[in-house]
Amino acid sequence: MPFFVVGLVLLSAVTHASWNLLARQRSASDIFLRILLVITSGGLPLALLGEFVAQPVLPSAWMILPVSGVFQAIYFWGVTRGYRVGDFTIVYPLSRALPVLLIAFVDLARGHPPAPLGWLGIIFVTVGCVMIPLESLRGVTWARYWNRTILWVIVIASSIVGYTICDSLANQNLQGGASTALRYNIYESSLSLVGYVLILKWASRRITATDLSQSWRFPVVAALMVFGSYSLILWAYQLTPYASYVSAIRQVSIVIGAIVGALLFREPAPVLRIVAAVIILMGVVCIALA
Repeated sequence: MPFFVVGLVLLSAVTHASWNLLARQRSASDIFLRILLVITSGGLPLALLGEFVAQPVLPSAWMILPVSGVFQAIYFWGVTRGYRVGDFTIVYPLSRALPVLLIAFVDLARGHPPAPLGWLGIIFVTVGCVMIPLESLRGVTWARYWNRTILWVIVIASSIVGYTICDSLANQNLQGGASTALRYNIYESSLSLVGYVLILKWASRRITATDLSQSWRFPVVAALMVFGSYSLILWAYQLTPYASYVSAIRQVSIVIGAIVGALLFREPAPVLRIVAAVIILMGVVCIALA
């Protein structure tokens, strides 16, 4: 895999982990709504202007963007609900682990099978993600994973697979690097905002003035980090057909979160979680060399 692509994905992972660590101490239930509002209101006019002065995005991606936007809206809803009913240390790693394997089989079906070393790396990443929620190897029980949280894990994982496949297909047909990746991300975020608002309405979650009157300082910072992080991923999709490799390397964000959680936040089972993080890193190295 080209090392430039690996570098893009690693930088994205660091940014993604950073905003999640910042959000760890926040309790805003509608942070995703506010993030999408910031990206859409600030970026959509510029993106539309870019269609006339730079290489256009919409002619090549207009059919895929709405589908990807729906999947992202479902992802945001699933994450919001999953964190309310389940433990973050279970929901986040498992919902990121399942798509890694599923996307690898999608690449296989698309005619881009991972190399043997790539498969080994994908397996390492998946195993590491599954281990991270554990506090002890003795605690490996079916009940640890199969509970009411698993429904939201499946929803989140399925939506990740959905928008990953869509975004990979769309961006392989785009050129222009960072410029088109940024505009594609703005369009996708705008459509996700529409879908997310509709889901909130369907779920009888009314958006009130109180939701929008809170401080916007953190949502703006988070929006910049979320937007920048995923724009790097979209750029990487332009440079490689292996969405599974990109998805696997992105899990370095879990490594960062596990290490910081063990050393800074004094989370339980630091040794086991750092071992799991090392296994994920081994997988990333295998993919980089594949």
